[in-house]
Parts: sequence; structure tokens; C-alpha cells
Amino acid sequence: MSDRMLSADVLAEVDAVVDECFHDVAERIGAIEGFDTVWAQARRGAQGGKMLRPRLVLAAHRAFADEPSDDAIRAAAAVELLHLAFLLHDDVIDRDLVRRGGPNLIALRRDAALADGADEATALRYGQSCAILTGDLLLSAAHRLIAGLEASAAPRSALSSILADAIDAAAVGEHADIRLGIRGEAGEAAILRTMEHKTARYSFSAPLRIGALLGGAPAATVEALGFIGTTIGVAFQARDDVLGVFGDPRQTGKSVLSDLREGKLTLLIAHSRTHPSWRAVADLFGDPELDERGAAEIRTAIECSGGLARTEAVISSLVVEARASMLLTDLPARLRDDLEHLIVSATERRR
Repeated sequence: MSDRMLSADVLAEVDAVVDECFHDVAERIGAIEGFDTVWAQARRGAQGGKMLRPRLVLAAHRAFADEPSDDAIRAAAAVELLHLAFLLHDDVIDRDLVRRGGPNLIALRRDAALADGADEATALRYGQSCAILTGDLLLSAAHRLIAGLEASAAPRSALSSILADAIDAAAVGEHADIRLGIRGEAGEAAILRTMEHKTARYSFSAPLRIGALLGGAPAATVEALGFIGTTIGVAFQARDDVLGVFGDPRQTGKSVLSDLREGKLTLLIAHSRTHPSWRAVADLFGDPELDERGAAEIRTAIECSGGLARTEAVISSLVVEARASMLLTDLPARLRDDLEHLIVSATERRR
């Protein structure tokens, strides 16, 4: 998302609240068995993100309020903490050791345990445990932020419900993603439903609803923004999956081999595996030793089967649905422009 939507000063205020939360937790938990070092490493690893979710909170808020309120800034920080927690948990689930181009918290704590004399398996388990526990603390910090807002009891209760619903959805969506991977097959509807729960609700729907609610938007508008956000979010994830196979790593910063090596079940794969061309590459998909030559064969099969074209058609259909909902909802002109910019950046991006 472009910085045209928000000033750098406002985002700096959000980041300052995130820092404040890390500091407050550090003050409460102390340094028992070196957890202060773990927490400090988690904060350093959290820096440098795009802050997409706080941007959405503040963009929705400013559409219905003149200036970003302190509550809006703190709520934006809460959704960023939520995101940081999910990144840590995702790294455990996906068994990743790299985040944002460097070693993640799991890798850092694994290496610390190895230096203390632990064996490889014990050290890795320790690193993963640190990521889980740190993520749990961040979820707690997000709830604390929302609970401490100055808003009256009714809006604060509604905000807490939105946050809780986002966490619930992400958890069951993550589980669904794992189950689909075990089963090895799924239809389009199941994959779209998984993307909605795992990513779209907490990354797009919840931030827009939170911002609009704090800005004083009518209840019907808040709910409409939730639907629009979910639709854009699913399209965003579908585009991300396309870039994970057909993207340019120099632009995306992401390998175009990892999803294929993992055997990640996406719309691309669901639409390709029933075509005769898939038989020639079926054994390559999910091979942890897959090289670029094998990946090129899978890409060819995906294109020949129509899997890429059908995925692009789904993305286009989602965009049409989001835009139609925007037209049917009484939105301020600035928010409509911001959402249009979001649609373009989410679905036409190269990174």
C-alpha cells in the first residue's frame, strides 16, 4: 500500500506504541532465565515490516473522523501486534528459520541453545518454543491495548469482539490449511474458505472494521467494510500464491521453489492436478529437493492445464465483487479511493 494513504508521522506514532507495548511486557516479565533476551530479539525481528494492517485501520478511521485519534493509533498498534504474533506461530507451523531475509527468532534461539551445548533437536525445539510463547505474549498485548482504549464500553466491547473473531478465524484457517496439505487435494471452495479464515479476516477485514468503528461509521457500513476487506484479502492471498510460483524473487524477496517443494495446495494446484499434463510432474510436486529445472516443468504444466488462467480469473472475479460492494455501500470518497488503491496494489502487484 502506498504512503499516499497516511503520513509517516502517524505510522511513527503507531510504531512508538508497539515499542511501548514491548517495553511494558519486558517490565512485567523481567529477566527470568534470560527471557529478556528472547523478548529483545523478538522486537528487533519485528521491525521493518510494511505495516499494512495499521494502515488499513487508520485509513478507515480517517474516512469518518477528521484526525487520527489516540484510540485509533493504539488500535492500529494492536492489529500489528496480532500480525507479529501470527508470524511467529506461522514460522513454527511451517518450520521456517528465515524471516525478512534473516534468521528468525527460532533460528536465533536455536543457535543460542547450541552454543550452550544442546543437541540439534533440543535446540530446535527450544527455538520453536520461544516463538510460540513470544507469540502468545503478543496476542495478550494486543488484547490489553484494546481493553485500555478510552472509547466507551459499548465500542470497546465491539472492538474486542472483532479482535477475538480475527484470532478465532486465523486459528481455524491455519488448521484447515494443514489438513488440506495432509489430504493432498481440495476444491476451489475449500481453498478459498481457508484463505478467508487464515489471512483475509485478520489482515484486511478486521482492520477496516476497527478503524471505521472508531471513526464513528454506521454499523451497516462497518459490516460492509468487513465483507469488502475479506474479498480483497482473499484476492491478495491468491495473488501471493501466484507470485510464489511465477514471481521474480528479486522483486518479491520470496523463493519460487519453496511452495512447490512444500507441496502447498493453492488454487494453482487445485485447478491443475486434474489435467493430463499434471501426471508428468506429479512426483516433482512436494519434493523437498526440487530444483529450478523441475520447477520450470511444474510451471509449464500449470499453464498448460489452465490452472494459472483459472486462478487469474478467480482473482478478477473477486475484484469485481469487491468493487460492486463498494458501489453499493455509502462510503466517503476518500475511503473509496483508498480501497481502489488497495485493490490495485493487492492484486496487480509484482512483490
